Amino acid sequence: MPTEDNKTRLLVIDDSSTVRITARKFFGIEFDIILAVDGADGLETLEGDDSIDIVFTDLVMPVMDGFELLKQMRSHKKSHIRNLPVVVMTGAENPDIAKEKALSLGATDFITKPFANVADIRVLAQSYVKIHNDKNREKKVTIDALTGTLNQAGLHDQLEKEIAFTSRNRYNMSLMTIEIDRYKELFISMGRSSTEKLIKRISDVISNNVRKEDTVARTELARFAISVPLLQQQSTLEMANKICRTVETIKAKLNGKPLKLTVSIGICTLTSANEVTPNLLHSIANGALKKANDLGSSQMYALKANEYYESHGEAKKERSLSLDAIIDNINNGQEDEIAQELDEVIDQLQPLLSLLSNEQKQRILAP
Repeated sequence: MPTEDNKTRLLVIDDSSTVRITARKFFGIEFDIILAVDGADGLETLEGDDSIDIVFTDLVMPVMDGFELLKQMRSHKKSHIRNLPVVVMTGAENPDIAKEKALSLGATDFITKPFANVADIRVLAQSYVKIHNDKNREKKVTIDALTGTLNQAGLHDQLEKEIAFTSRNRYNMSLMTIEIDRYKELFISMGRSSTEKLIKRISDVISNNVRKEDTVARTELARFAISVPLLQQQSTLEMANKICRTVETIKAKLNGKPLKLTVSIGICTLTSANEVTPNLLHSIANGALKKANDLGSSQMYALKANEYYESHGEAKKERSLSLDAIIDNINNGQEDEIAQELDEVIDQLQPLLSLLSNEQKQRILAP
């Protein structure tokens, strides 16, 4: 909620006066800076100020540390506080395990102290605020009735915005495609009612293991998708792995015996250099999912969009047919195979077709 002078309101929480002074110095021109000395002070500030747009917080602080602050915020009775972007400020003293814990508690992203790339941090903060505000404005009927997540149409709308945003601001985004393993077998053995309950439980696991900025949708009967903006591929992989491992802990039974539930995940990561449509992004993620399925149950596979382009281009080259090969295939009764490649064949023949006169074209088209 921007202030009257249109500045984004940024709450910086850190027990170090040096960090607080530096934050005001570096970000004060573009942001309306509010300062707090620890998690308790920060939470009190949030509860008294609904106009705060984003939070930067340290992890190691007296009274209330950053971990407890995240717990309090993500379970708060006020939806505004629950859903605020929270960027954790980390230093050399914060090991990777601390970052993983913060992410599991609902951290949106991480920046490193001392602040090095100030311009990038400013853009990052504004980006998360914009995504947060855009999601709050979305009130369309695009909800899956069973799970309460978005449906395919709702996800498509969200992806269009995030792809455009990624291209403009030179940030990463990823799309995960998640499929319940052996769903057909489960449906046959358990029936519709019981399998729908499992779908809902798995949906809850997925929703509980993503950030507030991420978008979860049920796109098919036993398939979900997650749009993950602004997060590096490694962090996205960690999120996917946690979803896989958590689904495995779901307790279920079939005919009185324990039933192990698993999901497989395909991931496509898009960078600002790639311009794609939501459908193509889905296609790449589904291709990654197929590779994950080939590895077995509860597996992940990630593809970068540029890797897909390169392999897709090579595949097209390998399929390229000469005119002699086309005629041979037709003479050998392989018309169906050529029909599948007809658009590509026409493209290859275009230089030749452009030389034909109208009379010659009519001769080709004549029965």
